[in-house]
Amino acid sequence: MHDSLEVGRCTVQVLREPPPPVPRLSADGGTMKTTVTKLFAAQAEATPEYPAVIHPEADETLSYRTLSLQADRFAQAILEHGITPGAFVAVCLPPGINRIAAFLAVWRANSAYVSMDPTQPERRLRFIVEDSHASLVITTAELAGHFPEVPVMLLDEAQSDVQPGPDLKSPMREVPAQTTHPDDAAIIYYTSGTTGTPKGVVVPHASITHFLTHVREPSLTVGDRVAQLNSPAFDAITFEIWGTLTSGATLVVMPRELLTDGRLLGKAFRSHGVTAMITATSVFHEISAQDPTAFAPLRMLLVGGEPMDPQRAREVKVNLSGKLMNVYGPTETTTFTIWHEISEVPEGMRPIPIGRPLAGLRAQVLDDDLRPVRDGEIGELYVSGPCLTLGYLNRPDLTAASFVPDPEHPGEQLYRTGDRAYLENGDLIYAGRTDHQVKIRGFRIELGEIETQLLAHPEVAQACVIVRGEGPERSLAGFVVPAAAPSTGDASDSSLTTRLRDFLGTELPQWMVPHLVVLDRLPLTSVGKIDRTALAQLPLAPAAQARDADSSVDDTGLTPLEACLGQLWCELIGVENVTAEDDFFALGGHSILVGRLNAKIRSTLNVHPPLKAYYAHTTLSDQARMLLAHEPSPGQLHRTVVDLSNKGVLA
Repeated sequence: MHDSLEVGRCTVQVLREPPPPVPRLSADGGTMKTTVTKLFAAQAEATPEYPAVIHPEADETLSYRTLSLQADRFAQAILEHGITPGAFVAVCLPPGINRIAAFLAVWRANSAYVSMDPTQPERRLRFIVEDSHASLVITTAELAGHFPEVPVMLLDEAQSDVQPGPDLKSPMREVPAQTTHPDDAAIIYYTSGTTGTPKGVVVPHASITHFLTHVREPSLTVGDRVAQLNSPAFDAITFEIWGTLTSGATLVVMPRELLTDGRLLGKAFRSHGVTAMITATSVFHEISAQDPTAFAPLRMLLVGGEPMDPQRAREVKVNLSGKLMNVYGPTETTTFTIWHEISEVPEGMRPIPIGRPLAGLRAQVLDDDLRPVRDGEIGELYVSGPCLTLGYLNRPDLTAASFVPDPEHPGEQLYRTGDRAYLENGDLIYAGRTDHQVKIRGFRIELGEIETQLLAHPEVAQACVIVRGEGPERSLAGFVVPAAAPSTGDASDSSLTTRLRDFLGTELPQWMVPHLVVLDRLPLTSVGKIDRTALAQLPLAPAAQARDADSSVDDTGLTPLEACLGQLWCELIGVENVTAEDDFFALGGHSILVGRLNAKIRSTLNVHPPLKAYYAHTTLSDQARMLLAHEPSPGQLHRTVVDLSNKGVLA
């Protein structure tokens, strides 16, 4: 039996009784080797009228049946561009149902998709398309100009290369039969590279299907609603999308701005009935610090990417009725391979384990000769089994260095994670890195890639990038020695750091652009190596701290709105005063602080600009003008600031 339910623009059927489960395991308990496309098709056949994807902001909903038909229409358009089986198709689209359907359509066309985040710099997007030898880019008219050398297929509401059909009742023509083999490439994710250029990780269908079929207890099921909040550059989206759409659950596309405001995120979870989420540890820390009850509605909360703060975990567990899982796994091993259910967090517990491998996988702590170390002894963590990807696209040297023969299992491989770990009571404990790779706010970053870009600038003679701070305050700091004679910390230093930040912004994603400090030389250890410990102890914003009092936010040279905004900057960044032309990021701001700033502005000034606006307007005066452009009605911001000042809220 079923009832009709109107959701957005689509009427879907809500079954009162759950459908029979889709078979995922063979009779002997092993994984059926198949493709994600076939797993989705089986689920769509079992639950055709269940809601598959909901995009509340766009007032759109597609059932499993209509999503499948939409993907077929897109697949036909892909084939009409001359795409042949095994080709790579780049998908560079904003969040929404079209992006989900495009991913599926590429697979329906027997090809693999290159997962791209359209907010990344144009040069990086172009590099990914060129490096992957993508035969086609599926994008919007606004972004099409980024890819002049490659055919594009447009998916805009106003302009589309896909001919509309009558209510999606049928595809334009029948899509060819599936010829993709489980061992063929499914997705290419680009991660940071030590040589200064990103590298593509080729993830096959078989690795994804093994992963999806072994995420059990807890697992997604019919009736779950999963938040779609991750960037397509972050491989957690594999679980987010395909874990949802192969289990009969519903994907809820939500604005990424919610990841900066705990109160609004919790409200959105309740409003849309969200029951599951996978997110970066830094986001978990930030949201739990703002409002630990935000996650309370969730039945399943997966957190990974960085070490978890026990205090934050304890605060969330008090309010969470569902399960909190600490998950671990590099992109090269398909999303996550090791997990740990956090049932309790006793006072003094540190650290929280990353846990044990999923069924069918092996995780070993080995020494330099690939021999197991004793329990409690630190070694390098190696992972093996069906989770392993196909290596790095067109980089056999890097693949051979990271995917090594398994001496205990001839013919099989081990992936060397570069992470240090040890065993304690059967659980794996993360113990840091063996190299200069780090994770900041969920994104894997090779510090060497940033240093390479800095050294490519003609004004830089030496460069070193480090990580400073812990937990939510963890951020990147870059130290440079100018090619010309260095200044003495005055405006010329500020001018150089501004130019370098602008340069890095054209080459790297925003999360890889560090706060920059100009030095006359880099400190060295007794053996002549750069002393990173000494760099970590240097002040980051000496110029800001040394300003005269007449440059403070109370200076009459600032408008009341600039003074109010400047006070928020000082509280967040930790500087004493700012001027109208100061740059938020040059003073030490980063994405977590942007989120906090946005949350404060929403709650204090009742203005709701998109998060990306803060990155486009980085000086104090520019941000103030940006806020004025987003005020609900003319004059409201001025009245609010004056009212706050009269009440003594603004010092």
